Amino acid sequence: MSPLHLRRPASSHPSRRGTLRAPGADLRKLPVALDLSGISIAEGLRAAVASGAVLVLNIWVQSPALLFIAFAANLACFCDVGGALRDRVPSLLFFTGAAAVLWSGLGLLHGFGLPLLLPVTGVVVFCNAMARVWGVRAMAVGNVLTVVLALAVDRAIPPAEAAVLFVAFLVGGAWAVLLTVGIWRIHPERIGTRMVSANWRLLALFARDLGDVLRAQGGGLAEFEAHARAHRRALRDALEETRAALLAAARPSGLAGTVVARNMLAVEDQDRIFGALIALSDMLEYAEGEALPRAAGQMLRRLRPMLDLAGRPGTPRARGHEPALERLKRAAAGHPALADIASVVADRLRIAARLKAEDAGTLPAEPASGGAGRLDAWIAPVRANLSWSSAILRHAVRASVLTMAAVAISLTWWSVYSHWLTITVALTMQPYFAATWQRALERVGGTVLGALIGGLLAFLPQTALVDSLLMVPLSVIGFSVRQVSYGAYVACLTPLVVILFDVAEPGHAEWLIATMRTLYTVGGGIVAVAACCLLWPSWEPDRTAQGLRDALAAHARYAAAVFAARAGNATPADVEAARRVAGVANNNLEASLSRALQEPGRGHRRRLEVIMAADAALRRLGGALIALQHDTHAADGLGEGGWTAWSRWVPETLDRLALSGAAPAVPPPPAPPAGTLARIGRVVEVLGDVVGERTADAAPTADRGAATATAGVR
Repeated sequence: MSPLHLRRPASSHPSRRGTLRAPGADLRKLPVALDLSGISIAEGLRAAVASGAVLVLNIWVQSPALLFIAFAANLACFCDVGGALRDRVPSLLFFTGAAAVLWSGLGLLHGFGLPLLLPVTGVVVFCNAMARVWGVRAMAVGNVLTVVLALAVDRAIPPAEAAVLFVAFLVGGAWAVLLTVGIWRIHPERIGTRMVSANWRLLALFARDLGDVLRAQGGGLAEFEAHARAHRRALRDALEETRAALLAAARPSGLAGTVVARNMLAVEDQDRIFGALIALSDMLEYAEGEALPRAAGQMLRRLRPMLDLAGRPGTPRARGHEPALERLKRAAAGHPALADIASVVADRLRIAARLKAEDAGTLPAEPASGGAGRLDAWIAPVRANLSWSSAILRHAVRASVLTMAAVAISLTWWSVYSHWLTITVALTMQPYFAATWQRALERVGGTVLGALIGGLLAFLPQTALVDSLLMVPLSVIGFSVRQVSYGAYVACLTPLVVILFDVAEPGHAEWLIATMRTLYTVGGGIVAVAACCLLWPSWEPDRTAQGLRDALAAHARYAAAVFAARAGNATPADVEAARRVAGVANNNLEASLSRALQEPGRGHRRRLEVIMAADAALRRLGGALIALQHDTHAADGLGEGGWTAWSRWVPETLDRLALSGAAPAVPPPPAPPAGTLARIGRVVEVLGDVVGERTADAAPTADRGAATATAGVR
């Protein structure tokens, strides 16, 4: 996560577009909304100083080497995605060395012509595209190295210039690393603290929107489903991302500091409150009468400001905090299940307040992993994707072939602007069509808007001093909005590219540079989208079906853990771990569904609508299982052996659905019709009907599928 980066989730309103971090309730819509909380001034300042200071110095020195140093520092800022220093510095140093070798080496090879350049290009781009198997950081390095390749093959350079360029790139990259480590050093503990605070705000928005659903006139299952899609996926992803960042901060010496320890415990509190709110949502969805919704509404009104307060810096005043917690619990008095939820939330908020007020000790040391373990961590992801069924492998081959074609075209019909075709084709293509389509729209739209702004720069005085001074504000603006949205990032970056081009290749009018960049970007975007449709496409519906099977299996394990815990055969930690796995599986299913719904063609729409109904039922099943944890009267009215029968039937039925797609072989065991167990049984039966219909390829229409999922669980 970049410095000063704060996340704000999208609203659950189904008509609003989401962002990449909070995709929103409507899976059909591309998540292209602006996430203004992603603005990072520190990242913009670092990039501005890295390149702008060198360019200003070059006004007096007038050395081509300084231009390369400034450009190398700028590219290093592009491939830095933030995070802990021990992760950032190695990736920046690797990029610096690889970029220096790549640019100088390809410049020397240019004289041998296309027969040698094209195979080298294909191999390098393939490796860069495969780097995404190691995560976002490696993917960013691979993308920027592809940009370096596109620029390096543009012209031949003599050995003396290649040596100067090599050293200049090393100096520029080292300068960017120095700024990262020394001037704008980002402590991982601070990043974790910001992420924890952002999670509290996500929980507050969850509570606020749940209260809005409760107060809505005529609010029903559709509103609760939209709320679940908008918030549960974003919150689960945020909690897991925070855990990963905190674990990374805790690993260097095997012993975390007190700040990291407090944040780790705070995330556990947040996850428990998240589960309690899901249970509350499930209770309200099926509540009869007005007493429970009225009490829950009062509880939510008291809870939201307390969650907001937990996310703010500083320590809550104990004098006012405890009475507020007591009022929260009194709001739920008279409703046993609701009172249990309120008690869990109050206890977790009390612990969170205490963690902010005092140190929480340290985390236990982790055993140091040996060299073999570290090597396996690099090899295993590659080995897992060395199959033609891997979307990443097909993407790497596709990117390699298309980039070689773009390089051949650019060098055959060369112009000073032609490298933009190669860059656009390589950076627009993604493993999935939906991601490529979104990237193309955002890149083209952002480039057009940015080109209009860049063209206006032609009215400014055309001097080296003006261009160098413009680099500072343009870098600050461009890099500051990097996390807002890709389209906004490209729009703000295009004027910076225009200035950089004018500095490196003087004598070209700004309006001409902006126009040519727009034309090459539009052409490259069209080629990238067409290639994703025609060259070894990775269509999503088949992966969506596998995602459904994985989610069913994860919920089977979660159900088994819940029933085992109630019988005393499992610990709360086991249940929480299973709940997290089920939540992540549901998120993966919804992400796959979203990509599938955005793909062209209508032949698979009916099948996807049925899987959407199954996804909604799984969300309800997850909520019902959490509610079962808080329902102290769930076993009331069961006959002898009733609880054992339920503890077998639910996991076994879900496993059967995951493995064969067959409907439940036997009906659910007897249970009180208005109880939590009966509701779980109805949801599982609906899942059996829906999955059975999908297996038989006789899916209903969207409305009929949604109606089946909602009516059945009533």
